Amino acid sequence: MVANETDSILTAPGHTRYQSIGPSEPEEETVKGKHKIAVAILITLASLLFGGVLVHGLTSGNEQAPIYNNGTHSFAPTVIFISLDGVVSHDLDLHFTPVLSEIAEQGVKADYMTPSFPPITFPSHWSLVTGLYPEAHGIVGNYFYDKNLNDSFYYKSPDQSWDSKWWGGEPIWITAVRQKKKSGVIMWPGCSTEFSGLRPTYSVAFNDHIKFDDKVDQVFDWIDLPLEDRPQFVGVYVQQVDQAGHAYGPYGNETFKQLHLADKSIGRLLDGLKERNLTDIVNVMVVSDHGMSETDKSRLIYYDDVLTEKELSLIWSIEASPTLGIRIHPSENEEEAVEILYEAFRRLHNSLDTPHFEVYKREDFPSRFQFRDNIRIPPLMVLPDAGWNFVTHKEFDPNLGGEYEPRGVHGYDNMSPESRAIFVAQGPDFPKKKTIVPFWNIELYSVMSRILHLKPSNNNNTLNGLLEVE
Repeated sequence: MVANETDSILTAPGHTRYQSIGPSEPEEETVKGKHKIAVAILITLASLLFGGVLVHGLTSGNEQAPIYNNGTHSFAPTVIFISLDGVVSHDLDLHFTPVLSEIAEQGVKADYMTPSFPPITFPSHWSLVTGLYPEAHGIVGNYFYDKNLNDSFYYKSPDQSWDSKWWGGEPIWITAVRQKKKSGVIMWPGCSTEFSGLRPTYSVAFNDHIKFDDKVDQVFDWIDLPLEDRPQFVGVYVQQVDQAGHAYGPYGNETFKQLHLADKSIGRLLDGLKERNLTDIVNVMVVSDHGMSETDKSRLIYYDDVLTEKELSLIWSIEASPTLGIRIHPSENEEEAVEILYEAFRRLHNSLDTPHFEVYKREDFPSRFQFRDNIRIPPLMVLPDAGWNFVTHKEFDPNLGGEYEPRGVHGYDNMSPESRAIFVAQGPDFPKKKTIVPFWNIELYSVMSRILHLKPSNNNNTLNGLLEVE
């Protein structure tokens, strides 16, 4: 199914011609039920009066938007979209998140949300807000090389990485501004980039020292603005759980502490909305970009045990960790060098009783990943099993003792249970006490567009803004 019910062809940086299609779902993600609910068409034609809030109209992009009132002020449809970086879907079952668990029980939840591949911070976050696979929007990693531009993207270099030449697609906050609606974004990857002269109405650039509670205060400041100045889309990025997960592992005490603190901050946000009589007016959606796997020195693959010095010398750079996304030295014939290295990794594969990895040329990367049709994707991809990592003896000497670091890693197969992301939501455009059939993260751009009465830009969604209830 093509986004916006058209047969559009998407073009993105390094992405020459891409037919918008849906993901090839494994059997466990096949549609389970026949009762589809449009999450943004839950308000009936009849006016509904509850708690002093008057709601009217259908929340459809082709209909007049509803107007809400909290007793003192009018509100247009509003979404607060929060990403907790690195939270695994099963984390919500570990009793560290009473607030998120309450949202899941009283509102909607998905058993999990499938991140796009690779399940890495920048690609996944850009897919969440554009509805595009990374091969289509062009942010194929946290760092990557573009042969056509002869330039490299590096996520920790904002002066360079915020250049719009890197960022394909249209994020929801620009869709809103383009259609004369306000948006506010806090630290979301890409929020400092300008698109054809447009930026979010309000934005806060990334600052690692700002706490989640400070971000909540900023959300309140925006929500308390007059109607004509108030953003209808608010995006909030939270990095602390992911940082702790890398340093201490996904099951480390510090990681769970950061998860609990994030949960408390969300509770504070919900309390503030309740005080303003906005619980049934403002939609709150909480997701993660991906999960995380625990690492261990017993799960290391030493590829220099088999590859020769001559073969290793063909490698110019490696991207997409923990995958070995291999680029060939510019002085070499790429096609020949890729073939040599492909055979070398096949030799490594065959030398191991249990290889714990697969090697693919870019054009042969399995179609279910939606990740091969972009010049920015390395020509050779060596994908390890979840929790396994490639190293050389120079990078980690097992004879020296010590633990392998980082203690937590993500970026594996996006359909691995450890890679799965969370999704919970509540508000007037979501049903109560329902479970959503698992879906891909590229669906949420159209869901939010429908709630906010926006005409979405071309994207890869397959559900047309509808999420299915189990």
